[in-house]
Amino acid sequence: MKKLHTHSDGFTVIELLVFILILVTIGVLGLSNIRTVRSQNRDTASKTDINAVFYQLESFYEKNGYYPSTVDIAQLKGIDPESLKDNNKLGINQAGGAYTYKPLSCSESKCRSFELTTTLEKEAPFVKQSLNK
Repeated sequence: MKKLHTHSDGFTVIELLVFILILVTIGVLGLSNIRTVRSQNRDTASKTDINAVFYQLESFYEKNGYYPSTVDIAQLKGIDPESLKDNNKLGINQAGGAYTYKPLSCSESKCRSFELTTTLEKEAPFVKQSLNK
């Protein structure tokens, strides 16, 4: 009686397809996690910028007794100019930008309060309101 040889020197097509499927799945999961982490980092940077502007505005109020009607480097001395720009390098209140400064109760460019907002990717808008209302 003859013995059948069942010895194989390579992988079957099914084994290769399963291996490729596993690699693709790992790649897709890794890529989606990287995108999530990057968007969370952009949101954190936006919140940090808004907080920096907020504290500079409060400092301006302490020195002058009012808030400015516009926000720029001239009013907020000592602030990093990059804090006034969003992730797309658009300034506060610039068309299409994520940062918004809304002065409230103004008279002759002197305001009593404000609202500072940024649009985030993974969360609801981040809003800071003046301490003085």
